[in-house]
Amino acid sequence: MSSSYAIIIPAYNEARTLRNIAQSALEFSNVVIVVNDGSDDDTSGVVSDLPVIIIEHEHNQGKAASLWDGIQEARKHQVDFYVTLDGDGQHSPNDIPRLQTQLEEYPDSIIIGARLADKSAIPAKRYYANRIANFWLAWAAGYPMSDSQSGFRIYPARLFNNLKISTSKRSSFVFESEILIKAAQLGIQSKAVSIPAVYAPNARPSHFRGVRDITLITLMVARYLFMRGMYLQGLYHSTIKPKLLPEYKEKTDYAGCLMGLLSFIVIIITMSISLLTTLLYVVKKSRQNDCPSEYGPVVILGKKLINNQPDTEYIERLETALRLYQINPKLDFYLLGGMTGDAEISESGAGKKYLVNKGFKPDKIYTEETSRNTLENLAQLPESLPGERHNIVLISSQYHIARASIMARQFGFQVHVCPAKTISAKRLGFGYINEAFLLHWYITGLIYSRLTHNNTLLSRISR
Repeated sequence: MSSSYAIIIPAYNEARTLRNIAQSALEFSNVVIVVNDGSDDDTSGVVSDLPVIIIEHEHNQGKAASLWDGIQEARKHQVDFYVTLDGDGQHSPNDIPRLQTQLEEYPDSIIIGARLADKSAIPAKRYYANRIANFWLAWAAGYPMSDSQSGFRIYPARLFNNLKISTSKRSSFVFESEILIKAAQLGIQSKAVSIPAVYAPNARPSHFRGVRDITLITLMVARYLFMRGMYLQGLYHSTIKPKLLPEYKEKTDYAGCLMGLLSFIVIIITMSISLLTTLLYVVKKSRQNDCPSEYGPVVILGKKLINNQPDTEYIERLETALRLYQINPKLDFYLLGGMTGDAEISESGAGKKYLVNKGFKPDKIYTEETSRNTLENLAQLPESLPGERHNIVLISSQYHIARASIMARQFGFQVHVCPAKTISAKRLGFGYINEAFLLHWYITGLIYSRLTHNNTLLSRISR
């Protein structure tokens, strides 16, 4: 790579990983720009002896402002392309030649390093959040997208000549999404290159917050769609037309996108009354507190682990199960959840270890270790339960219990809900909103598949 490229690395508390990233980047360009976004650690110090340009933010301003300031600095060097990559180790500069090869074929495009092909290496919630964002952004931009949330990109410099875009802190993770829409309006599309999904063990936790940031991205996309009269042409080119092409038929599953679209249409037609009704149901279910100890077995839904250990919410689910066990030790307990994220143990395995340490008899605990989300949890549960034991007590977090119980009923269970307390009021609030959207989506898909006798889709989401 020559000096016609500038490499921009936004960094916020990246002292553990930044130096290696910057050193590798220097092998591909002599213009490497690090934007230290008000870090609390030694982010600038670890690269101060390297021949990189360091931009300092006195206070944290967010990723959007960091990228924008890095781009403005790059423009001073009269380069033709800007490479952006994260400083937390998720992106390897050694993959830059992969993007460059694609750029040679599509020199007027944005080249994106797409990680979603490597599903097993990506935390499940982030994977599905990205898929949701892909659908909405593809609609607004008017062409299919593989990984709209990857920050590993090559931009043509001309894109920024007269670009106007928000760089507020609120726009931190909206910026990279909105720029794809604005670029499409200028005739610049993105092309994807498959790269490995890397989650370095020494990296700090991601600043991306699925519920909050996907909500902000969706609201931004909705604004663009409303401004263009819902842009049905974009929906056709991004979703319907590709589905008609032979090369897409085998590798692309559009069922979830279609359900998302139908759910969105229903919300608009009902003036959000259907969504509000769903939200009220989610809240109502979360407040039930009659965990029955006479029924069984007890099913506990897993949750992503933090450093191979249950997080606070998962512990609350396990403690709820513990209280039922103390009341009725004869009950059987089924823990659901396989390997997710970068954990070295399954969710159910970590849950069992916690309960055994609390006094559970190991022979009263059964684990399911392959599923990665709620739907997979419940779809596989009938095979895990012996005989016809389909009268269950279901334990999950307050905000999650409504959707989980409805799904469980669709797989043939008689469900007694047992919500585990969610300690964080903020988390509970975001959880209510997120679950209302997801439950609305699920119910829309269920009704659609039954009305149209779509047995393929129906078999995936119910029994």
